Amino acid sequence: MKKIIHLTVFLAIIAALAGAALGFANSVTAPVIAENALKAERETLKVIYDLPDEAFKVEKENVSKTILKIFKVEGKGYVYKMKVAGYSEGTTFLVALDQNGKVVDYVAISNGDTKGLGSKVTEKPFHDSLLGKDATSNEILDDTITGATKSSKPVIEGIMEAAKYQAENLK
Repeated sequence: MKKIIHLTVFLAIIAALAGAALGFANSVTAPVIAENALKAERETLKVIYDLPDEAFKVEKENVSKTILKIFKVEGKGYVYKMKVAGYSEGTTFLVALDQNGKVVDYVAISNGDTKGLGSKVTEKPFHDSLLGKDATSNEILDDTITGATKSSKPVIEGIMEAAKYQAENLK
């Protein structure tokens, strides 16, 4: 019995030391990881607007399950970082809307859906079909991809959600 208590105390001490070491490592690396993620995010934003980093101001974060981040671009409108569910893993993308809710640009960051069908939301024809569309109207709903509606429809609905949020909260 004494041996079991000894081993239990020893394992508890080892677990506490390992937890403390992991906590310390996380506290040291978390700011660096966050800064690198922000740099990568800003580089992706520059695909939409070729502007200096200072032009992109984080307006809000974690607005909804879909809207992860909103960037205000002075004189241009807003860029939304979004993640929507799809057939499999869904799509993460940026969509830029002007002050009137029209789609200025769309950039797919990642897509984990079926190659050849769901992944079409990352391709140029889908991108081009969105440009200039009024995301506050049902006009944009015509851009779902036949055979890939479980991937494209959430993207369209996400863009419409961003436009609705913008119209109601960001004027």
